[in-house]
Amino acid sequence: MAKILLLNSGLKHTQTFMKPFLSRLEVYLDDRCDCLDVRHVSTFDERTFFQYDQVIFLFFIALDSIPSSTLEIFERLESQPKGPTEIYALIACDEYEPEKCDISEKILQNWCQREQLHYKGSLKIGSALFIMKTISRFVVSNEMKRLSDAIIHHQDFYSKTTMLTDRIFMKKANQYWNKEIKKMNKHKKKQKH
Repeated sequence: MAKILLLNSGLKHTQTFMKPFLSRLEVYLDDRCDCLDVRHVSTFDERTFFQYDQVIFLFFIALDSIPSSTLEIFERLESQPKGPTEIYALIACDEYEPEKCDISEKILQNWCQREQLHYKGSLKIGSALFIMKTISRFVVSNEMKRLSDAIIHHQDFYSKTTMLTDRIFMKKANQYWNKEIKKMNKHKKKQKH
């Protein structure tokens, strides 16, 4: 059995978006490992990072890049003595296409290669802001269960998922924006009176 660290390494305001994914992954891994530790950027201690057999980075991206908070963690870890740690990632974005996470995954892979760590793969999730409020959450939950199985068995894992269809995504997005526009119009009317 392994010691696993779940590291919510995204920016502070995006950590709430990742909480449902983090909680679900925690449930899938909790009974199947010796030690499961959950950390956020604010509670992260780089001196203990390499005491874990496996580390899963969880972060939400924007603009096809990696969060600056994750880059800061990378920088802090570069001066630490290395161990045979396996690295996984759960990367989420708000765009429909999970391919928007590809650059972030490549940055993480390059960092692992440079630091001589074992990059074992990732789960990339598109339209993450809508997923947990739709039937697509079951599809994502199944992928997260597959990711947890790969982590427990020390296997490579490369997968991506998003909302079930473009039509569902567009319908949910339009519902959200129509609701926001109505709120804004209501607020403007109040200010006029």
